[in-house]
Amino acid sequence: MFSSNKKSRLNKIFLLLLLSSILLLAGCTRAPVRGWSGPIVSDNVLYVGSISGKVLALDLLKIRDEEPESEWVKWGQDLESPGAGGFLACSARVSTPMSTYSTPAIGGGKVYVGGYDGYIYSFRIDDQSMNKFDTGSAIVGSPIVADGTVFVGNSDGKFYALDLDLNREPKWVFPTGDKIWSTPAVDNGVVYVGSSDHKLYAIDIESGEEIWHFETQGAILSTPLVVDGTIYIGSCDNNFYAIDAATEEERRAATAREKGDPIPSREAKWVFDEAGNWFWTKALFYNDEIWVGCLDHKVYALNAEGGEKAWEYETGGRVCTPPVFMDNLDIILVGSEDGNVYILDPQDLNSEPKTISLGAPILAPLYADQEKGILYVHAQNGSHMLYAIEVETGDIIWDYFV
Repeated sequence: MFSSNKKSRLNKIFLLLLLSSILLLAGCTRAPVRGWSGPIVSDNVLYVGSISGKVLALDLLKIRDEEPESEWVKWGQDLESPGAGGFLACSARVSTPMSTYSTPAIGGGKVYVGGYDGYIYSFRIDDQSMNKFDTGSAIVGSPIVADGTVFVGNSDGKFYALDLDLNREPKWVFPTGDKIWSTPAVDNGVVYVGSSDHKLYAIDIESGEEIWHFETQGAILSTPLVVDGTIYIGSCDNNFYAIDAATEEERRAATAREKGDPIPSREAKWVFDEAGNWFWTKALFYNDEIWVGCLDHKVYALNAEGGEKAWEYETGGRVCTPPVFMDNLDIILVGSEDGNVYILDPQDLNSEPKTISLGAPILAPLYADQEKGILYVHAQNGSHMLYAIEVETGDIIWDYFV
């Protein structure tokens, strides 16, 4: 077993390697070599960002009907930004496809994706016409679409609220103190986003005014989970937190606040402090428990009310992906950097989980088709394969190089 000091050093090495790979993309490299875009499915079409700098739309009906692989791609669009220099180039801007670390979002008949070139792109589903907005710095987290607005953060620490057409000035821009690599969450008129400045921010979605902030001892790279008036989120200080969500009264107070007035800070309802590494991903709420993966290789089940640990399981690698619940099978699925998908039975936590081995690190969010019982996994090996897995049997139905 590693000592806590050694774990901390390994943890820092992991982030440095990750940063190095990203910074290489941001510097003088001609083409990206990494990305961990998760898949998403809508109307029998799967959307995912590819290693070659494209957004792909795969026709799942043609795949189901066993048509030739050459017919699987309904459309593919380059994330290409002529003149996109500055932070992302050593000299003049060039037109070259850029990788994406973000999972596509769908809204208003469009697919939205953030590029590492700093642009947020939209593609119309019907004719693939493109719009884009330049945020000015690399986008690592994913955009979300809510209340007729696209929300996304960038590596300059700026958080944007954009109209769905991406062709107007931002509705508002909220500055944080460091990089935003996390994906936001919206609930009851409030958007929550974490920053590398160690803070979670609650922001009014209409005005862009800060309602309150919650401060940890490390960067917040994970995505908030909001359930029944409580926010659940992990931090790079090795702690996992439960925090009261913003109230309507607090929203009104934020809108009426004068410039220079103090902004309230939040305290935690409870803190889970038994993890041995950072929390990178979003949690899952199931049966009054919070399930969350950690970079200490473990998956934890915590009591949602008080934060007590109900169960833990150690995988063979860091857990960077959110757990996924499949309600038709009553199981929870977790991907690990060890290349396995773990099938966990929440009704029998003493049983040894089954595994589906893909032999390649899993860093991107999983997508579960609840109706068909299929799990889609984008595995980050040298060939970046997308897998469709029949969960009940564990069989790989098909795979596709993305």
